[in-house]
Amino acid sequence: MTSKGFGTKKQGAGTSTEHYIQDAAEIRLTARLQEEVERLGVASKNISSEINKEFEKACVDGKIETKFSKSKYSKNIEATYQSIVQDLIKKYPDRKFYFQCVDAEYRNLGKKGDILIHFDDGEKISVSVKNYQNGYSSIQVCSGTFNSTLNNILFDNTDCSPGMYISPYGVKFKGSNREYRDGLVSRQYPELLPFFSKLDNINDSIRDYYINSPEAEHYENVADKWKKDCSSVGTEVAPLVVEALSFLPNELVLGRMQKATGLVSDEHLLCLGKGEYLFSVTNEDYHKLCNRVKAATHVELESRGQSVFYHICDVDGVIISINQPCTLQKNGAWFATNEEKFEGVREKNDKGTKFMLKWGQRRPRKSKELATSTNMYLRLKECVNN
Repeated sequence: MTSKGFGTKKQGAGTSTEHYIQDAAEIRLTARLQEEVERLGVASKNISSEINKEFEKACVDGKIETKFSKSKYSKNIEATYQSIVQDLIKKYPDRKFYFQCVDAEYRNLGKKGDILIHFDDGEKISVSVKNYQNGYSSIQVCSGTFNSTLNNILFDNTDCSPGMYISPYGVKFKGSNREYRDGLVSRQYPELLPFFSKLDNINDSIRDYYINSPEAEHYENVADKWKKDCSSVGTEVAPLVVEALSFLPNELVLGRMQKATGLVSDEHLLCLGKGEYLFSVTNEDYHKLCNRVKAATHVELESRGQSVFYHICDVDGVIISINQPCTLQKNGAWFATNEEKFEGVREKNDKGTKFMLKWGQRRPRKSKELATSTNMYLRLKECVNN
């Protein structure tokens, strides 16, 4: 269920229960697809019982046995899995195949796939699954921070863990190593150094206030300011990013945006949402879109409000656009703010250490993960039919 590219995370905002449900949903989808190919007699291997045992264990471990079947993730699977298999059979009428859930394995290897389709002739198709509660009209394709946005375009991060890059000299380095980064930038594009400095200063100021200041110890004290900062800081950053990118060769930015879409890749995509699905393996509109994106000639940049828009174009006009809102992400910095308010204190395991915390009190360790945010979204459904 991941979306990588510029360095993304497995899970975003939300409760731990929801995260367990999301992880279990990938196993459940694999199991249902496998059950269906076995039922129809087109399975090259019968392993649905093993996958279902893995699913049951995931539910027990996450304590979601009763909650999973009520989730929209589960309903999306039940509404679509049979049609997905039928589409595959139509596309590969004389082939047998089976499904394997590889999410955890691939994640550890820095790969994107969630499900691997094995064909009887040895061919394998890796599929990234995105199961959305509220539909997939706009899908997240990458995540990042103010600081990493320029890094992601300047430096290669192929097969790198999040936050790591490869210099033009083949050396892996942390994007947070500003001295080393600035040394590289000064040799390649010195015009960008003032922009890196501004983004660094904005990042440091935001983090210092919300992570360290006494005023931000309790979320109630800063809730209004947080909302204003999410908007005002983003509105300041978006035009900075566009101006900085104007100093770079357009073909460099285009190449990075093509990669960010996931459309120029050997990886296939399966989106589920509101009982519908989009499967790149079998969708002809998707194939046409991929071919246009691969042949794109340039990218047009636009700053609008607190968002950066990357319009990928060819001679016929805009093919598809990426929306990159610039904002802030709490990442669980304050305790229980997504739960009903309570009196007194409760015990919270905060990154391995137990603390007694009030509702909305800053978590001593988790708050260090508070960050700026530049996630990228693709309005894919506007470009393809189901």
